Amino acid sequence: MKHLPIYFLVIITTLPLFGCQKSNKSSTQIDNKSYIKDFELLQENPNNQTSLRITSPKAIIDPINNDIDISDSSIELLNKNGQDFRVKSGNSTLNNKTNSIRAFNSVNISILDNQDYYINTNSFNWDLNTSIIDINDPVNINFDNTRINATSGFYNIDSSLLKIDNSELNRYIYNSKGDEKYHIKIISDYAKWFKEDNTLVFTSNEKQVETTINFLLTQ
Repeated sequence: MKHLPIYFLVIITTLPLFGCQKSNKSSTQIDNKSYIKDFELLQENPNNQTSLRITSPKAIIDPINNDIDISDSSIELLNKNGQDFRVKSGNSTLNNKTNSIRAFNSVNISILDNQDYYINTNSFNWDLNTSIIDINDPVNINFDNTRINATSGFYNIDSSLLKIDNSELNRYIYNSKGDEKYHIKIISDYAKWFKEDNTLVFTSNEKQVETTINFLLTQ
């Protein structure tokens, strides 16, 4: 991701021309801004074999600063093995001045190519210069049968590390009949998820992590 901002700026500078071409072919125009139907932006980084792909049914380019407002956006970071993670949101903005992406309005982040691993939040800011996704809104995480709530967090793309604040984990374990058998609850000041080995580490300022295990009676 080190060289992504450079490529990103190159793509951005060419988008107004592309937008004009699309507008000439389409009878639909919105004010004086370029309107792109079936928008797609693909940015490749050959140095680490990753690429950034953004798709949307509609995008509007500001002709003054080249910022792009995207509706119903899908943002994917791809590597040589396939999908790394994907972001879907009601809206997102590519800010050319700060070289960042802001996703908002019902944001869903899929960190693994697994429908049972995802993060929901209201908005986040992705700094393309540092490859950090900063989540300042409450975070709801689903890892298979595990639910984690937190007040905020961030995801480091380069190190594949997710860190969240004021976390509460609830994990449900079922028997062979599908009935809930155990409920594990963990409360901590901080939690880290390491993507490489899919592990969670919980810590607190006073080195005290509250853990509760409920053994539920099932028939």
